[in-house]
Amino acid sequence: MRIITDKLTFPEGPIAFSDGSVMVVDIIEQTLVRVSRDGDIAVVAKVPGGPNGAAVGPDGKIFICNNGGMDWVEEQKGRFRPALQSSGYTGGSIDVVNPANGSVRRLYDRCSDNQLRGPNDLVFDGDGGFWFTDMGKRRPREMDLGVVYWAASDGSEIKEVISGLITPNGIALSPDGKTLYVAETIPGRIWAYPVIGPGEVRKQPWPSPAGGILFAGPGGRTRFDGLAVAESGAVYAAALDMCAILEFTGDLKSHVVHPIPDLMVTNLCFGGSDMHTCYVTLSHEGRLAAFDWHEAGLELNYQS
Repeated sequence: MRIITDKLTFPEGPIAFSDGSVMVVDIIEQTLVRVSRDGDIAVVAKVPGGPNGAAVGPDGKIFICNNGGMDWVEEQKGRFRPALQSSGYTGGSIDVVNPANGSVRRLYDRCSDNQLRGPNDLVFDGDGGFWFTDMGKRRPREMDLGVVYWAASDGSEIKEVISGLITPNGIALSPDGKTLYVAETIPGRIWAYPVIGPGEVRKQPWPSPAGGILFAGPGGRTRFDGLAVAESGAVYAAALDMCAILEFTGDLKSHVVHPIPDLMVTNLCFGGSDMHTCYVTLSHEGRLAAFDWHEAGLELNYQS
């Protein structure tokens, strides 16, 4: 493990670039920053609210899931974990950052009559659209059910695709783009959905709780955050306070545990000249780390 920087507060949403730099959001600082290969940090944009997942879009802009903000618990000095819906919360959104000048514009904040509650992570398809999870918000005695949306990158269309999920978080596409993976945090499950068109999936009938095919469900204290996919089709999940990344191939009986020394392993992405570098956000200690990985990660649409 190589620590690129330990000067972040609560990083997530890593994006790897060909020059060796990595962009991440810092949720607490409400910023999008670029971390050089030497660990220097430069603020790209101030993103008010709660910038969460991030991805490069078809026009080179950075698309951000903005969860709208939340309260934080400081477990130790300078070390935080997310808590309940903040008192000043007004809603979530999808924001677009122009990295050339740091400007931020709001692309979506609702779908029809439904306000976006807590957009968390996103992935672009090959047609210029993107899928994103809306985790919702938690309050002292209740929480929102989550949703997966699909939206056009030009702001022309957004639609609700999957509803009734419990804290949907990481989201990813298979190498051929024909399977959508969605991770639920609190239940510790990953669901697979066949993609049959832009913004369309084939759902399973009852008793599947939200129409998905169970892809992974290791049980125990597992809680999932971000997802990434390898060229081989293997799915990697950041397993938060398990201090690990878990590797799944669709075999519900087994998986591989890759230990990571942090209590909040949140997101991961692949980069490097051969896509064998895995970048991981270690959010409890505010670090961005890099690993030499045993297989090539999948190059995302528009990553180049």
